[in-house]
Amino acid sequence: MNTLRKLIDELTKFGTDPNVDLYNNKETLQILLAEIYVKYLHQAYDPDEKEYDDVPDFDFDEILTNVKSNFPDFGHYSVIIDPNKLIPDVDITHGIGNEAEDLTNIIKDLLMVKWRMDNTTEKDALYDFKTSMLLGAGIKSIGLIKRLLERNIKW
Repeated sequence: MNTLRKLIDELTKFGTDPNVDLYNNKETLQILLAEIYVKYLHQAYDPDEKEYDDVPDFDFDEILTNVKSNFPDFGHYSVIIDPNKLIPDVDITHGIGNEAEDLTNIIKDLLMVKWRMDNTTEKDALYDFKTSMLLGAGIKSIGLIKRLLERNIKW
């Protein structure tokens, strides 16, 4: 769990510090997202049956402000969810997602995991990690990695 914690600490800095000073924030972000996703894939987690205090509410707007400071060119994107279900004559070219908001959601989820690491048990924290990755953070991570890779393609 120490490796996972270090990865989460590094990634969440983008949402808690407005001035992360790295040579290449986007490349570092891609690596961190990928390594965290690999941790999700390679470990089995079981629920902890104990009841714990509620996780504090981490301020989405504050995290978003810091993310935008660290990634000022993050913006909207279009996604075709299932190309087999396209409806003729429907314009789907408008942005339906936002990179900064996706990263903010990922960071918020990981801040909750981090809180559990500090305030509950390892089993509880890892189960929360597994659940948050399964229910959204994992999909957003893969999508964000894909969009960052596409930015590097020279057509």
